Amino acid sequence: MATLTTDALQQKDNLCGPFQASRILRELGYEADEDELAARAGSVLPDPSDGSVPPGAESRTDYRVELPSSPPEDSGTAAAPLAEAIEAVGGGDLRCLPIRGEWTAERVGSLVERGTPPARLIANVRTGHFWGTRPPFDALEAELEGREVDGPPAEWDVGHFCELACLLQGTGGSLVVVRDSYPSFGLAGHHLQPPRAVAKALDRGDGREGGVLAVTARENAQRLEALATELGLEVGHWDNGTRR
Repeated sequence: MATLTTDALQQKDNLCGPFQASRILRELGYEADEDELAARAGSVLPDPSDGSVPPGAESRTDYRVELPSSPPEDSGTAAAPLAEAIEAVGGGDLRCLPIRGEWTAERVGSLVERGTPPARLIANVRTGHFWGTRPPFDALEAELEGREVDGPPAEWDVGHFCELACLLQGTGGSLVVVRDSYPSFGLAGHHLQPPRAVAKALDRGDGREGGVLAVTARENAQRLEALATELGLEVGHWDNGTRR
C-alpha cells in the first residue's frame, strides 16, 4: 500500500479546485496532476498572497508550472474551466455537471444522500459559514438527534473548493461529511457540517456565487440532471468572482 504524504493530502496555496479535481480523478483511475489541472483551468494566484493558508497549515508554493497572478479579489479558479479540465482528463468517459441555485438544508442533504454515489461532489463555498472543523461532541449529537445548535466559528473565511463526501444520518437529523484539502482540519482533513451550514456556504453571501461540480461517469449524467431538477436546482455554471 502506498504511503500518503503531507504533499498528497494538502493542496498547494490557492489551488483548492485543481487539488480536489486531481484527487478525485486519481481515485477514479485517471492520471491527474494538481499543477497541470490548474494550468488547464486558468487558475490565477493572488498578488499579494497574504492570508491564503488557514491556521495550523504550512504554506506550499512548490508550483511546477508558471501561473498568472492578479489582485486577490480576482484570483482563484473559475468553476466552468475547472469542469472543462476535468472532462478533458476523463477523455469523454466523465461528465462534470455544474449545479447551482437557491441552496437550502433540505436540498443539500438530498443531493449528497442521493447523488453520492455515483457522483463525486466538489462544492465551491465560502468557508466562513461552516462550523469550525473540531466541534464538541455534544453539538454533533444534538444535530443528529434533530436539535439545531450553534457550532464553533469557522477557522477561516475564504472562497474555497471542498468535497461533499457523504451524508451521516441520525435519529432526527444529519451531518455532511466534508473532505477538505488541509489535513490540519478536523480528522485528517475530514469534518462534519450541518446541511444548513453547507447551504449558507454555497449561497456565500459575499456578492459571489457558489455551486457544486458533480463528477460522474457519462452514463449517469442524465440521472443526476433529473435529480437536480427534482430538487429545484439548475444545471449551469456560476460566477465565483475569478477572472480567467
